Amino acid sequence: MATIRTRYTLGDTIAFLDSDGIQRTETVRLIETQIVEGYDLWVIYGYGKDLYRLNYVSEHKILISQQKLHEQQQKQGRLSKAIIT
Repeated sequence: MATIRTRYTLGDTIAFLDSDGIQRTETVRLIETQIVEGYDLWVIYGYGKDLYRLNYVSEHKILISQQKLHEQQQKQGRLSKAIIT
């Protein structure tokens, strides 16, 4: 049996870009695993306030989104420090 390791646990807050490109910050309410054809094993998260309407996002998607968010924040930071003469 495989050992599954994930960066997140129940109650963690995750920030990511949803499919519409909107930044979301949610709390992990459920963790389950799923084999996705072509992508091997992904860790899937249920998040949000309503346990009966769970949403799903893969750890891979979260990591990519966080990288994009970090890049956006760096660009915004650079622009705000620019000196205009």
